[in-house]
Amino acid sequence: MRSRSSLSVGPCGAAAAIVVMASLPAQAIVIGTLDNFQDLTTQGWEGAAPVNQPSGGPAGVGDAFLQITSTGGNGPGSRLATDNSAPRWTGDYLSAGVTAIEADFLNLGTTTLEMRIVVFHGSINRFTSTVADVVPADGAWHHMVFALDAGSLTRVLGTDTYEQALSSVDNLMLRHNSGSPSAGGTPIASSLGIDNIQAVPAPGPAGLLAVAVGALSRRRRR
Repeated sequence: MRSRSSLSVGPCGAAAAIVVMASLPAQAIVIGTLDNFQDLTTQGWEGAAPVNQPSGGPAGVGDAFLQITSTGGNGPGSRLATDNSAPRWTGDYLSAGVTAIEADFLNLGTTTLEMRIVVFHGSINRFTSTVADVVPADGAWHHMVFALDAGSLTRVLGTDTYEQALSSVDNLMLRHNSGSPSAGGTPIASSLGIDNIQAVPAPGPAGLLAVAVGALSRRRRR
């Protein structure tokens, strides 16, 4: 067994370790990326007053979830939306084979919500769900899957092609947007619980093909 003294690191060694760690690339999006909020933080999700609720998620007592609250009207906080630009939610979704984002939602307000995924590439390129998923104000958790294929997304801002945007995502958002897909969402005074946000492949042969293409692309890059 090693003694503690044999495991110590001198100032030079510590500095070298910091340099090495800083030079390592941050992990980009991969299939299976999951935020379940069990660490009792917001896990980098920002936007409409995000708060970690330590209990009451889909699994019941002790299942933490993220709660967001919007004010309606105009200006910051008026939209019921949360976004994440952490490295684990950004990058090349096409090569990674990520073809959908799934999540659980609890409508904590009194108005039916229409939730969509929003994909950002820079500040002037946005794609969002063509068709919203409805979350009724019924006090129950609802599991939803947002497809990321070209047929399921609509460009609402910018000139990027679908391929350009999805191969270089730098922000991911979940947002209430009623009616037709828009660049800015819909103002509303409401509150929403969110849990188990996960990057997944589409089910069936299409999903398997996406995973295979992503793996081949990564091997070619290496």
